[in-house]
Amino acid sequence: MATKILLPIDHTDDQSWKKALPVALEQAKFYGASLEVVSVIPEIVLLPNLPANYGAGAKDHVTGILRGVLDANGAEDVAIHIEEGSVYREILKLAHKEGFDLIVMASAKGDFPNYEIGPNLARVVRNAHCSVTIVRA
Repeated sequence: MATKILLPIDHTDDQSWKKALPVALEQAKFYGASLEVVSVIPEIVLLPNLPANYGAGAKDHVTGILRGVLDANGAEDVAIHIEEGSVYREILKLAHKEGFDLIVMASAKGDFPNYEIGPNLARVVRNAHCSVTIVRA
């Protein structure tokens, strides 16, 4: 039984949520669990030729995109986490730190029998402390 569900979303790829978001919402309703979303943006490396505030507003930008997606799909009350760094590491750290007991993730699009499971999904499945549901895209 799940009490806290985490749904990772790539704000640049609607395949990461089109099928997974409805499944996560259904699971949350079924279990009476809370649902939260995470998006991981690459860590911004400050180079000498970039302005000091380069990358400022990136988290707000991604939050705005995710809020639009969630609001348009019946998930207005879902909390959003924006992390910076390695995708799979940040998902695993957040899931462990915040006590999530189910992660719902979308696979990449692929035809049978060669469903595409990318490196981030594979690492989350292998290393998660909790159950992971894979939603085929």
